[in-house]
Parts: sequence; structure tokens; C-alpha cells
Amino acid sequence: MEKRRQAIVDLVNQLGEVNMRDLKNLFPKVSEVTLRKDLRCLDEDKKLVRIHGGAKSIQDIAGYGSNFSMRKSLQQEEKSLIGQKAASLLESGASIYISSGTTCAELAKYLPPIPLYVFTDGLMVALDVPPSPNIHVEVLGGTLNRNLMRLGGPMVISALEELRFDYVFIGTPGFHPNYGFSCTTPMIAATNSKAIDHAEKVVVLMDSSKVNYVHTPRNIPMQAVDVVVSDGKFPPEIVKAMEDSGITVL
Repeated sequence: MEKRRQAIVDLVNQLGEVNMRDLKNLFPKVSEVTLRKDLRCLDEDKKLVRIHGGAKSIQDIAGYGSNFSMRKSLQQEEKSLIGQKAASLLESGASIYISSGTTCAELAKYLPPIPLYVFTDGLMVALDVPPSPNIHVEVLGGTLNRNLMRLGGPMVISALEELRFDYVFIGTPGFHPNYGFSCTTPMIAATNSKAIDHAEKVVVLMDSSKVNYVHTPRNIPMQAVDVVVSDGKFPPEIVKAMEDSGITVL
């Protein structure tokens, strides 16, 4: 029980907010009554805040320390390794899209000082790109989500319609071999799907803590992904499932 409740707290802190459907996906063998009791106890212990149909992180409710900042501190060593490995894929003159997210921001830090065209919907991704006259950075304009440090909306989708990419790099809060790679909101799902439609290669950046989590009904299917850059800690059966779907796991 304690392990399950800690997993709930970790998920709420990672995403900022979860609903009962998220929890049922994460714990399919646990009854909804038990999960609601977990939320009540965790609320009483001041580890999260219960809301109608789910829970929010205390940081979000209090209005301090953005969700992005909190997530950035998680699995820092693994994310750094993933960022370096992903950067090694790039060649001079590449046009790339880097989605918002803490792992994607690590990739931005390690971009090589070669001619690159970098497009992103993430403010922190843009700020983390090393200063170089060779790297052109363009932030796709839209409505700012301060919690995620992401720009979204019709303007981002419209901008993506006019672009093509050699590589699209996206993160995910969870992966399950039966469902694919999770997207936390409809707008993130729509943005990722549009970028994927305009990509030569799709690369997912993901550490092993995301394995076997299904957070939302919106997922990127495995068949849409060419490469997964990992921390090298995936269970063998997960690597096999990805490779059987044609994904190269690095």
C-alpha cells in the first residue's frame, strides 16, 4: 500500500494533476474505492490536494515552483545521458523540432555547434540551446502554459503545417507496450501528431521510470516512432516489444 501511495504522489508531482482514469490505468487491479481512499489519506497527510475526480500537486495549488521545475529535478542523471545520446544523432544542416519537456530541454543543452535549424514549442528548450551562430532557433508562437513552459494552440499547429523536419524529438510521461507513448493533454497530443506528420524520423526521449505507465487515453502508437533514446535501464521485454515494432532503442 505504501509503495502504491508513493507512486501516486510521484505521478501527481510529475504531471501536476491526475484524474481517476489515470490512476485506474496505473493500477488496473486496484478498485476505485481503494484509490479514492488513497487520495483521501494522502490529502490528510498533505502530500497532495484532492479535487473533484482526482488530485493536484501541492505546488500547483500553492502557486510556487512550477511543475516544469519540479519535473526537471527528477531523474536528472538519466535525462542528461539521454540528452547527450540524442544530440549525437544530429548532422550538419538538420532541421529539427524539439518538443517542450524536461528531457527535451536536456537535449537542447547538448546540441553540437554545427548548422542546425531548431524549432520548438518550449520556452526552456529554446533558452537551453547553447549560444552559437550556427544554430537558428525559432519558437512557435501560441498561448503560454506557465506550468509546463509550453506554447500551444492553433497558432502552433498552423506553424507546423508549413515546416518539415529531419528529426522530431518528443518526450513522454509514460509508455506501455499495449498502448504506446502517452500524451498528457489533447493539445500536446495534437501538436506531437502534427510534428510527426512532417518528420523524416521520430525520436522519443524517455527514461526507464516511464515504463508501463498509461496516463491518458491519448497515445502515440509505437508504429509512429523510429528511435527511442533511453537511459539504458529498460527491462528486456520492453526493449523487445519496441524492437518488434521496428523501433531502434539507444
